[in-house]
Amino acid sequence: MNFRRSIKDITFIKYMFLFLNLSLVTPWYDFDRNSSYKPKLQKAYGTILLSGALLRLTYLTLDVKNLRYVSNLSISESFTWFCTYGILTWMTCLAIFRSCFLDARNWKVIFTNLSYIDKSLKNVGKEETNFLKNFYFTFFLKQLVFFVGTCAGQYVWADLMQLSILKVIIPTCMFECYYEFFLIIVINALVQSFKSRYQDLNRRVLIVFQETKTVQKWRALAQDYRILGETVDVFNKMFGWQIVLMMFHFGLEMVTTLYFNFRVLVGKGNANLIGRLGNFGLWIWMLCSFLSIVLPIHDTHKESRKFIGLLYKMQDYFEEGSMEMGALNRLISYSKNFVPKFNGAGFFSINRAIIFSVLANVGMYVIIMFQIDYSEVN
Repeated sequence: MNFRRSIKDITFIKYMFLFLNLSLVTPWYDFDRNSSYKPKLQKAYGTILLSGALLRLTYLTLDVKNLRYVSNLSISESFTWFCTYGILTWMTCLAIFRSCFLDARNWKVIFTNLSYIDKSLKNVGKEETNFLKNFYFTFFLKQLVFFVGTCAGQYVWADLMQLSILKVIIPTCMFECYYEFFLIIVINALVQSFKSRYQDLNRRVLIVFQETKTVQKWRALAQDYRILGETVDVFNKMFGWQIVLMMFHFGLEMVTTLYFNFRVLVGKGNANLIGRLGNFGLWIWMLCSFLSIVLPIHDTHKESRKFIGLLYKMQDYFEEGSMEMGALNRLISYSKNFVPKFNGAGFFSINRAIIFSVLANVGMYVIIMFQIDYSEVN
C-alpha cells in the first residue's frame, strides 16, 4: 500500500475507498479492473443499512424522551430540530442508495477519464514528497478533528439532556453526521483532483506553445480539457443533490446555533457555559464545512478559466490570417463549450458569491425566528 501517491494520480483515492466501503459512502470498486465488484452482495448490504437508517429515524421521532425534550422547545426550535434529522437521514439514505444502485457506471467514467488525463499529462505513479501536503496525512488529521469534535458534542448533549454519554449517542444524529463528514471528504478529494489537473494542463499549454507549433499537439490539449469538463458534469450528476442537502443543513445549523446563543445573551435561554461553547463550536464547524466545499470548487473553476485565457494570449505570437491563428481560434471556440460549471443539482451555481448569500440568509432567518417566538409568547 502506497500512501504517498499524489492526487495527480487518481489511484491515490483507492485506499480511502477501502475505508469508506464499510459504510457504503463509496461503492465497492476494483481499481485494477476499473469496475465494481460483488454488486449483489453490495446491494444486499446497502438494503440493510438503508433499513437501519429509516428505523433509526422512526425511533428518534417516536421516542418518548426525545418528544419530551422537543416539547420544551419553542416552535421555531422544534421545526429546525425535525428538519435537521430529516435532512441528515435523507442525505445518508441517498449516499447509500447511490453507491449501491446508481453510481457504479458514473464512478467508472470518472476513473477512466482521469486515468486518461494522468497518462496524457505523465502523472501516472507520481508521489507527493511534501508530507504536510500528503492526502492521507490530512485525511487522518481530519478524522482526528472530527472524532474530538464529535466527543465534545456528545458531552454537551449529555449535559443538556441529563443523560450519560453512552445513552445520548442514540437520540443524537452522530451517525448521520458521520456520513455527511465523509461525503465532504470525497467531494473535496475529487475537486482537488480536478484542480490539480487543470493546473497541470495550464502549465502544459505554455510548454507546448513554446516548444512546437504543431496543431496536433494543440488539439490534444483541447481534448484533455474537454474530457475534464465532461468529468465535472458527471461529478455534478453524482453529488448535486447531496450538495443541495448539505447547503440546507449548513444554513439550518448556523441559524439554530446563532439563534440559541442570541437567546442566551438576551436572557431568554437557559444554558451553561458548556452549552454556549458547544453551540459556538458547532457554528464554526458548519461554517468550515461549508467553506471546504465552496472555496475549492471556486478555485477549480478559476483554474479552468485560465486555460481559455492562455489560448487567447497565444494569439499574440501568430500573424492574423495564418493557418496557426485559424487553428487557435477554432480551439478557443471548441474549448469554451467545456468550461466546467459546478452546480447543486441544477438549482444554483457553486462559487464564492454563494458564501455571502448564505450568510445573509442566515442572518435574516435568525431575525425571523425571534419574531416567531415573540408572536408565540404574545
